[in-house]
Amino acid sequence: MRKRYWVLLAFLVFGGAGNLIGGTDTPGRAAVDPAVSPAAVRANIPAAPRFDATMFVSASSLNLREAPNTGGRVITSLSRNSQVLAGERRSGWVLVSAQGQVGWVSEQYLVGAPVAPAISVPSRSQPGFQVVQKPNAASCPSRQYCTRIGSCEEARWYLANCSWGALLDSDSDGVPCEAICR
Repeated sequence: MRKRYWVLLAFLVFGGAGNLIGGTDTPGRAAVDPAVSPAAVRANIPAAPRFDATMFVSASSLNLREAPNTGGRVITSLSRNSQVLAGERRSGWVLVSAQGQVGWVSEQYLVGAPVAPAISVPSRSQPGFQVVQKPNAASCPSRQYCTRIGSCEEARWYLANCSWGALLDSDSDGVPCEAICR
């Protein structure tokens, strides 16, 4: 019995002495100073993109791409009036967040408000091209700015058929939206 007592006592003494000499039951703190350690690896973590504007897709279909160029892989396709959050702009491209995806779209196909449904405008060769119709709410949506009009034919139709059509002809020369109808 004495032998067991001495073995147990030795075990407790050496275990306690180990904690006093250098071991502890609590983990120590490690600190790395990158200025002292030449082998330190620096991580280049990009900042999260900031999206500062809500915009809408004006094209019938718009490709969301990985890179800001037409060679970038297409992530998904956005339909007309899809709402996007716009951020960084680079050479005619905009970084957007849409449908849970982040990618690049061409800036020319983004507008600040939803686009009204497209109106069928007869071409010059179709019967009824010069027919002036009585304006109503369905045929004359509020697209009173040339930036919201997609073609010269559409601008001419609004000029001829809508009460606000004269707003499209700023210099009163009979040609609406000069930038489109050159």
